[in-house]
Amino acid sequence: MVLLYMKQEYVSSHEKILVKNEQGKDIYLISGKWGRVGDKLSLYSIDGTLLVEVKQTVLSLFPKFDIYIQGKKAGSVTKHRNLRNVYFKVTPLDWMVTGDFYNHDYTVRCKGQLIMQMTKAYTSFGDYYTLLIPEAQNAPICLCLALIVDNLTLTRLPDTARKRVIRVIQPIYSIRKALI
Repeated sequence: MVLLYMKQEYVSSHEKILVKNEQGKDIYLISGKWGRVGDKLSLYSIDGTLLVEVKQTVLSLFPKFDIYIQGKKAGSVTKHRNLRNVYFKVTPLDWMVTGDFYNHDYTVRCKGQLIMQMTKAYTSFGDYYTLLIPEAQNAPICLCLALIVDNLTLTRLPDTARKRVIRVIQPIYSIRKALI
């Protein structure tokens, strides 16, 4: 089992990202740009070996990303929506990503078996994404998948989530205005 940490501040700003293990040791480096067709994201081991590349191939409400391992296409990540929720599929790996994306609490499963669990951890050193990955060989793809999901979730916040944020801000503003 592997436990990895990515600092949210770096993920959100699309800077180079160092991924740490439980002991705080840097083990992966992620660089590149994502969010537009043709953009590429690269994951390296800390010794500089390229492990995974992800390229965005379709830009739409339901974008598509292709995953390459050692230059060979290993799969594709696509966003989907049913009547109630958004979810992601990784084909042909048959992975399904579901959960509470807006609070960064979701799982990746393959036919019921846990592939990855991601949660957000709040520490005095900043906010981190915590990835629990039962099988170490899945870690590189899981890291890239977490970045894709984070980008698609944060940049496309639905109207209902925006309304919740506005409702919280308005009462605070009203109270503050009354005190002045």
